[in-house]
Amino acid sequence: MRSRARLAATLLAFLSGVLWGDPALAVSARQLQQAESRWMAASGWILTQRMATGSWNAALDPALSGLVGPEDGAFTTSLGQLAAKQTAAQSGWCRVMACLLDSLGIDSRDTVAVSMTGSFPGLNLAVLLTLEAGGIPYRCISSLGASTFGANDSTFNWPLVEGWLRQRRLLRTGSLAITPGGSGDRLNGHDLDAMRAAEEALRPHKASLHPASLQQAVELSRELLGPRPSLSLLVNVGGSHPVLGGNDFGRQMPGGLLGEGSSSPAQAGDEAGTVGVMQLYWQEGLPILHFSDIVRLAREWGLPAPPQEAASPAELVRDCQRPRAKPAQKPVTKGKRKP
Repeated sequence: MRSRARLAATLLAFLSGVLWGDPALAVSARQLQQAESRWMAASGWILTQRMATGSWNAALDPALSGLVGPEDGAFTTSLGQLAAKQTAAQSGWCRVMACLLDSLGIDSRDTVAVSMTGSFPGLNLAVLLTLEAGGIPYRCISSLGASTFGANDSTFNWPLVEGWLRQRRLLRTGSLAITPGGSGDRLNGHDLDAMRAAEEALRPHKASLHPASLQQAVELSRELLGPRPSLSLLVNVGGSHPVLGGNDFGRQMPGGLLGEGSSSPAQAGDEAGTVGVMQLYWQEGLPILHFSDIVRLAREWGLPAPPQEAASPAELVRDCQRPRAKPAQKPVTKGKRKP
């Protein structure tokens, strides 16, 4: 009788895991599968749209992801590496995101702040779709600008992608606000035609922001993302100027999971030396997940760099107790050391 009861309990536990997922995980196996399926559906839809407009280049995107852009689109803000953009365009980043959320104990009771540019649209998708699959609330600010080979032109940019995915009901929440991006978060240095194209791209979004200065961009971002006590994590994808700031702090911040705060002053890297959103949250002790140095991170997690197809191989093992990528060290900053 006891063996039958034990068997029934085991079967019930098994069925619970299959039907509802493991409640101990931030993102259950079933939810992760949903995130990856939606990522692949989004990738396929974007590829179809870009092929229809003639904006997709097969030579740059052999994995057929639809998520690698041109070298020099109208909204290009900086130089990027083609291998990094190709490496970011694969579904396995959903699994990496789920593992990192689990390692931090993030679940549906938490709120995550998200900042992203158009530089890595594949990673943007992985972050947002994994959070949504896990039922984890987030507050996201994105920008129009992107580095080379990102979503950087009028026929392929991040605000346009979000619109496509909402129409297809693949993305529920998306960005609270969208900014121009680039230098000063104002596309400084772009010609008049690019500025007009940017204004047209942002027009459909009622919550677009047009900061008058980098300092104002930082303040607006902080206000929208929320105060430190309301947040459990900051996820950053790409090199948003107000997030990285106008000093060397953001540029020195290594890619990966950064779990300790720091009150060390950063060395001023330009004439303004504006303290960015990342540094402000870092000093307040908020954990930061910084998607930078993408090829290195991919190799540490067992992802192909670059991939031959958009669907990542199933060999990537979820080990949420011990992520393969070791927490990065604090950035080295100049100034007076703590005793």
